[in-house]
Amino acid sequence: MTHAGLWTRLMAHNIDLIILLPFYYLFSFLIASDHILLVVCFLVSFLYEVILTSLNGGTVGKRMMKLKVTNNSLQNISFFRSLLRSSTKLISGFLFFLGFAIIELNQQKKGLHDMLSGTFVIISSNN
Repeated sequence: MTHAGLWTRLMAHNIDLIILLPFYYLFSFLIASDHILLVVCFLVSFLYEVILTSLNGGTVGKRMMKLKVTNNSLQNISFFRSLLRSSTKLISGFLFFLGFAIIELNQQKKGLHDMLSGTFVIISSNN
């Protein structure tokens, strides 16, 4: 089992942004308020990550990069754990992204959100 590092995970995130970008663009025509648009785009991104991670072990970007979010038993994580994991990513953002930077500083390549939610990301040959 190989743990996924920061740069591979960042590339998966970028793929997800490319996938979601047309939806954000469409929403920009349908929603007049920038504040509401920001909230809608955030919620769509958040739910995209939570739902796909709990159902498939990762988002489309993670699957394309052959990554899988797992628990200690190498199983897909539950919806609740996925919700917790995605929610705690906000903490990393508020801490000047240091919660993501620590991915490269530990052997299991865990970010702060992985530590808080009991998950980790591995490179999987089964995608």
